[in-house]
Amino acid sequence: MAAPSESAELKLVSSIRYKFAAVSGDEKKLSEALQSQLTPLLEKAGSRHKAVREDTFKAFMSVKNFVQPSGVVLPVAALLEQYKRTTSPIVKQLDLAFIREGMSRLDQSKRRNLLPVVLRDISKETNSASAAGFFNVFLRLLLEIKFPGRGSADDIALRESVGLASPADAKYVANWLGKLFLLRQDIALASDDEIPAKLDASPSGLTKEDVAFLRNKDPKSWSPNVPNSLSLPECKTKAASFLASGAFTDDERYLPIICAAGSADSRISSVADDVLKRATVDLESEDVVQSLFAAHSTLPAAHRIQILRLLSKSTFACTPNQQVVDAVKEDFILTTGEKAPIVGLEALRLHKALLGFLSWIARNSSESGKVDTKMGPALVIILKDYILGQGWPNPNPRNNQSQTQDEQRLRASAYETIGTLARVSSLESKAKDSLLKWLFDSLVSDPSPDIVVYIESALSSMMGLFKTTDASQHRDLEVLLLEYMNMPEQQNIRTARHVAVRFANNCLPYNNIKARWISILALAAGSSERRDILEEGQRGLDPWWATKIHPEETLQLPDWVELVKFLFDSTTRQVEEHEMAVDQTSKYALYPNNRLQAFPIAIRFAKQMFFLAALAQNNVEMDWESRLDTQIHNDLAVRRSIREYIKASDPNPVLLLLNAALDGIRDHPDIGIEDCISCLADILSFAPSETIILTLSGRTHELLSSRGSHNQKVRQLVSKTFGILAPWDDRAPLAISQLRELVSSTDEPPASLSAQYQCSMTCIASYLSRAKYYGRLSSLEASDLVQFISTCSLKGLTRSDTGIQSAAMDSLSQLWTADIGWPLQESDLNTIIDRLVSLAVQGNEKSIHTLGRLAIPQSSESSKEGETPAGKVLEKLFGLSEIKRTEVHFAIGEAIAAAIARWDSDSVQLSIDVEPAGPGEDIVRSLRKKPEQVSATLDKLINDCKATKPSLIKASGIWLFCVIQYCSSLHDIQSRLRDCQVAFMRLLTARDELVQETASRGLALVYEKGDKSLKSDLVKDLVGSFTGTKTQLKVEKDTELFDAGALPTGEGKSITSYKDIINLANEVGDQSLIYKFMALATNAATWTARSAFGRFGLSTILSDAELDPKIYPKLYRYRFDPNPNVRRSMEDIWKAVVKDQTVTIDMHFDAIMTDLLKSILDGREWRVREASCAAIADLIYGQPYLKYERYYVDIWQVTLRVLDDQKGSVREAALKLCMGLSKTLVSQLQENNSSSSAQAMIAQVLPFLLSDKGIENSVAEVKYMAISTVLDVVKNGGDTLKPFITTIITHSLGLLSTVEPAQVNYYYQRVNEEDREGLDKLRSTAATRSPLFECIVNCLRFTDEGVMSQLAPQLVATIKSALGLQTKIGCSEVLSTLALRHSIFLAPYNAMFVKSLHTQILDRNNEVSKAYAKSAAYLLRSASPETRDRYTNRLVDLYFAAEDDTRRQKVADAVLAIAKISPDAFADLETRLLPFAYFAKLDTDDYVSESCEAAWSQHAGGNHTVKRYVSEIASLVSKGLETSKWALQHGAAFTVAAMVTALSNAAGKDGQFSESDLQHIWPVLDKALSLKTFKGKERLIAAYPLFISHGKKLWESNSTVSAQTKKIAIREAKRNNDEYRPYAFEALADYVAAREDLDMHAEAVALVSEYLTPDSEAHKLTESERKTVDAALKTAMMAYNRPRMRSTPASILSDVVAVVEGAKEAVSIAKDTLFVNALDLFDEAAQSGVVTNSDESSLAMRWFRMLLHDETGVVLESQRAARAKALFSFAAAWRKGIFGVADGQGSLKEETQQKLIQMKTVERSLDVQRLLDQALQKLGDR
Repeated sequence: MAAPSESAELKLVSSIRYKFAAVSGDEKKLSEALQSQLTPLLEKAGSRHKAVREDTFKAFMSVKNFVQPSGVVLPVAALLEQYKRTTSPIVKQLDLAFIREGMSRLDQSKRRNLLPVVLRDISKETNSASAAGFFNVFLRLLLEIKFPGRGSADDIALRESVGLASPADAKYVANWLGKLFLLRQDIALASDDEIPAKLDASPSGLTKEDVAFLRNKDPKSWSPNVPNSLSLPECKTKAASFLASGAFTDDERYLPIICAAGSADSRISSVADDVLKRATVDLESEDVVQSLFAAHSTLPAAHRIQILRLLSKSTFACTPNQQVVDAVKEDFILTTGEKAPIVGLEALRLHKALLGFLSWIARNSSESGKVDTKMGPALVIILKDYILGQGWPNPNPRNNQSQTQDEQRLRASAYETIGTLARVSSLESKAKDSLLKWLFDSLVSDPSPDIVVYIESALSSMMGLFKTTDASQHRDLEVLLLEYMNMPEQQNIRTARHVAVRFANNCLPYNNIKARWISILALAAGSSERRDILEEGQRGLDPWWATKIHPEETLQLPDWVELVKFLFDSTTRQVEEHEMAVDQTSKYALYPNNRLQAFPIAIRFAKQMFFLAALAQNNVEMDWESRLDTQIHNDLAVRRSIREYIKASDPNPVLLLLNAALDGIRDHPDIGIEDCISCLADILSFAPSETIILTLSGRTHELLSSRGSHNQKVRQLVSKTFGILAPWDDRAPLAISQLRELVSSTDEPPASLSAQYQCSMTCIASYLSRAKYYGRLSSLEASDLVQFISTCSLKGLTRSDTGIQSAAMDSLSQLWTADIGWPLQESDLNTIIDRLVSLAVQGNEKSIHTLGRLAIPQSSESSKEGETPAGKVLEKLFGLSEIKRTEVHFAIGEAIAAAIARWDSDSVQLSIDVEPAGPGEDIVRSLRKKPEQVSATLDKLINDCKATKPSLIKASGIWLFCVIQYCSSLHDIQSRLRDCQVAFMRLLTARDELVQETASRGLALVYEKGDKSLKSDLVKDLVGSFTGTKTQLKVEKDTELFDAGALPTGEGKSITSYKDIINLANEVGDQSLIYKFMALATNAATWTARSAFGRFGLSTILSDAELDPKIYPKLYRYRFDPNPNVRRSMEDIWKAVVKDQTVTIDMHFDAIMTDLLKSILDGREWRVREASCAAIADLIYGQPYLKYERYYVDIWQVTLRVLDDQKGSVREAALKLCMGLSKTLVSQLQENNSSSSAQAMIAQVLPFLLSDKGIENSVAEVKYMAISTVLDVVKNGGDTLKPFITTIITHSLGLLSTVEPAQVNYYYQRVNEEDREGLDKLRSTAATRSPLFECIVNCLRFTDEGVMSQLAPQLVATIKSALGLQTKIGCSEVLSTLALRHSIFLAPYNAMFVKSLHTQILDRNNEVSKAYAKSAAYLLRSASPETRDRYTNRLVDLYFAAEDDTRRQKVADAVLAIAKISPDAFADLETRLLPFAYFAKLDTDDYVSESCEAAWSQHAGGNHTVKRYVSEIASLVSKGLETSKWALQHGAAFTVAAMVTALSNAAGKDGQFSESDLQHIWPVLDKALSLKTFKGKERLIAAYPLFISHGKKLWESNSTVSAQTKKIAIREAKRNNDEYRPYAFEALADYVAAREDLDMHAEAVALVSEYLTPDSEAHKLTESERKTVDAALKTAMMAYNRPRMRSTPASILSDVVAVVEGAKEAVSIAKDTLFVNALDLFDEAAQSGVVTNSDESSLAMRWFRMLLHDETGVVLESQRAARAKALFSFAAAWRKGIFGVADGQGSLKEETQQKLIQMKTVERSLDVQRLLDQALQKLGDR
């Protein structure tokens, strides 16, 4: 189609312009013309002809003038469409001009409809100028949007409805809305020249172009005082709500909403924070993370904080890259320095977010295990600079205390983050060392203890960096750690010893000698050191801890040779006072005075490393020290291997260590002498004589200085060491001489010499015995010295000093073992035996040991009268069976073994600490076993094990065990092992636990030493003992059957033996008691045997046996027996028998489960039931559900059954099983609640738990357990729960009322009504916060159409049948939840639910009724109009049908709930609810009034709203007046009064009510006024004159109404009610004032005249009488005819003054009324402008005197001021000629002036004087 010609276009423009000009005077016609012609006109602005464009622009200017009137409507929609369609920028600009102009003239609905047009294709706008203007249009429309609730159907459809279907449009709008949040008010209002400076001074994230766009290139766009400008805060608030709606996806609004989150306006930030919490943006997306980093680089601090918080949730953001470093560096630059743009609290918040982000990076990098080579080191440097910037090591002081605390927390976090980052960073060696030293310096120098914790954490994090095998790095670390280890603790310098030791332990290998030295230093301070340092030092020396600290490494012990050289290196230099001197010229450099405590520690550690190396033990256990010590002293094989190791080793290191120990003993005996002497004694016991002992023997005399030690162990070790060394010392005779001299010097040494005396004795004996072993003892020396020491020892035995006794026994033991010192006289021998036996009876173990050694010498075999000394010794030892102390019996057993086997006994061999040589070996060979005594001893012990006497059984078992233990290598013992086995089997049933353990050890030992046949027999015996159900008891009178106290009989006694049972049966005369007690004893014996079974290796005996499969179920159950001994034994057996537990359980699972279920139900013994519960819990743990599916319900059934068991421990076991079942089920659901196993478990267990056997069980324990399980299942069940949701919810609702403690109900029944209400609130709150209700809410999460169809009828039934408060509250909350979260499924059932609440909202409990009212309000949100109408009609009907206030209160609650909870529904129903709320807010009940007042105020609150609903309110008033209930009638009357008052205020002073309003109001007003007088009716009568004043249209045209109104006024004035009468009089006066067509002054005066002359004196009048007088006087003065006042004011004044003069008593009472109304009269008269022709000076004088009546009685200043004002008004009226021409009334003037002057003279008040002065001026005198 050809383009139109220029002339045609010009003609068209001219024609349209003419049309507009023709109708420009008529707004309606102009609007119509614009609708069709404006867009064609503007389109020509884009013409290709210049003339056309010019004419179009002229026409545009004309139209702009035509459309100035606000009534002209512009075609905005058409203009928008044209804007979208055209490509001409000129046309766009012209369109925009009219669009902005016309939008404000459209109503709201039309403006809202424009939004989709505006937003559609908005992103395609390319011209920046027009785009800015168009976006401004969008912002104006945005203010009109009413956003639906989030998640609703309308919200979901909002994107389409507002025109954002295109993602590009949504992204465009969201982007610019985000920038809008960044626009500050100061920038929005700044001029164009100021903007760059403001953006530079305080960056907002916007560019200059962005600001120009948002301001539409007009600085006044956001100015508050400019018409049609936008409000920036309101636009931002709306924008935040728009972004939060369904119009945008999370990806589109994510960055813009971050901009909103940083806003200081809480209305915006709260919405943004909520959106960010709900957002589902993938923070692991690279694009998202990159966009966040990009935004971070441009946005202000508040927004950066938000971004950093989000980045702290992304693991992808932790990926090493330069962006992280740049971001952190930039933020720190912004907040540090003297001219930092971000300071104060905002800087602190940014630092907090930064450190949180860095901590997140560090944690994630640590978990990922990635090594960072660039980012980590850079961040560490930045954080270090940050700390240095705060001040280091002491932070810079701050004036603000709270800011200082915040900075300290950030400083601490920075330290911690440095450590974490460094751990995952690849730092260079120098950088790593530098950082470590810096942190150590910070640790020792930082003044804050709180920060030190974080520095230590940082150092701990860095430990991993120093775990390396590089020896050079070890050296650097050693130097550093030793520096801080040796740093003294001073003022302002904190110790770093703990961290240094930790570093040494964790970063240096265990074989590093310097690290071990650091640990020794940590222990050197002893008790004065901090406990944590001591513990860490102890760990550093513990090789077992090393395996835990370095589990990845094989333990390598320090080279003990190098260790000894390092620790005990000595150099030759001048001895200082603080150093330890070995001799005059040498010393140990490592141990100055302040480190002396480290010396014994080093000695002990070196000794331990020596022995571990000798034994080649690299696999150490936790108790390695005690084990090592035990092996050294009790294992012959170990001792032999150590001896061989020393022989093969270089003696020099050993000598260095032993010399150091001797140095410690000599020079510092007060510091660690025990460690030093122990080292000497232990090592010398294995040392070869030729190389080591001989070399050290020259220093033997140095030991004697310690013989006076008060430590007995030290003295023993001194004597032992002396005995080892002295025989090789050439100077030994001199030492022996000294010792002998001391011993012989006194028979009773004083206490000060007692220790030396004892040690001297043992040293001599030790010397003699070792010299004999060495073969270095001469016969001459021996005889004399042996005789001396034997004599002294014999005397020592008889001494009272226990120490000397002990030394004597030690001496004799050593001598007899070496076959020397035998008593020469038999009497001496008998004395010795008797003395030793007497001590042994007292439990002296050393005497028993000595007694055993007495049977070793050859002389012990000499027979006299058929008895040998050895035999006598054994007899005495066997006689010690009555001793009760167990450990003593082990000593006796050892003594017996030594007595019968002598040197063939292991115990004797272990006591020898030298290697016999030469003649010494002959001694050993000669002192062998005694076969006859061995055999006899075995016979006796085996027979005694069959005895029934408890003490003998116990002793025999232990002795037999000791004999086998120490003599097992003898053939005599080997041949009797079967007999020993039988004896031990018998002892398994003993009640004494120690006897059981002894028997177990014995059986294990027998099994170990026996042959194959013996092992087989032992296995059979053990299995028979285990599986047997009966245990035979052989009893005698003293047989112990029960523990003491187990069966008390009173008076502190109890049954223990068979004899006690017989005596009790005889006493009560019931012999059957014997059998009952024996049955108990038999059962106890059975369990006792089983408890002993498996102890100390018995279980290993069964490991190779073939067992009956039936044993597994019982064995499995016994593992969980309540008896710990049985449980421990069975566990050992199970582990031994079952090689592969998984395979065995799988194979026998069904048998085990069947046995356990049967045992729970049929088990007569509580221990069986308890064990079965525990066994089932363990059996199903970790098993797949299919394994025990068929038993699942049975398990629950039996478990819940025993949950009520009479035995408490059984109940506890059942509870644990229930919890295990529940946990298993929950775990299945958590892992995959849609799996077949989870579904099967729920399908089986839920019906059972929801039955009468579960949550409805009468047993409380069962019930609560079932409830707890159901709660857990529901919490994790997911969609699998759907078939059970209805049942769970209805059951749970019912249970809400049953789980309340009985105490609450008890208290509730006994409190008053007011307290009950408070208690009800607490109960209802508790119900909705209880776990049961949480279960209900969790169920509701899975609601869908299918669930709702089942739930709805059941829920309604539950609502109707509910009785308890909690259940009712729960039902209401369920309805509310459904309405809020599942409204999409609620529609078909909404009406049913609402209908069910019609009666529930009237529940007698206030909390329940309120809850149901709220639920109904929620339901109304999505209810249909019909449902809403029915519900609201029901409320109105209930209100008017209410018999009492309570019913109306509940209706008020329901109305208020709708108003608050469902404002949209209230708005839709406002034609019914608003009038009703207005009516009810005037109810006589305060609660109803307040509730409905709140509803009214929320949705209306103005007088004009009343005007809208006059007819509806009048209808309700009529209904209320027609009822027979006084409360409703009075409320209706109050409503009429309030309605009239509101309409009066809306109409204004001279306004009139509409005729329709008058027709609606008059009938109800007439009827309300006809009611009898009631309290508050004065409100109605006060409104009556207002109605008359504004209702002239009603009574002017209707004489009947006119007459009726007069009748009402007079009738009400005649009412005989004292309280009401004053208000009626005042209403009458106001009525007369309104009715200008009537002159009722005479009638009114006649009505009130009675009260103008009160009978009583003024001071006797009541308050109501005074009010009546006031009202009567007012009526008499003001009930005049107004037209007459305007025409003849003098006559009115004359009539009134006449009445007033006759009511002087009333005037005296109501002075204020007189003055105020006189003022109004004179003002009204003066305003008439009429000048009276006659002289009315007398009338004037009458008024003047009336005003001055009772002058002395006017005492109040307020009254005097009112009188002065009235006089001024009187003067003004007089001057205007109301009383005649003023100039002719000189005498009146003179008299009044004089009086006023007089009054002024005596007046005290300046204000009153001023008023009187004004009156005088008005009179014309002044």
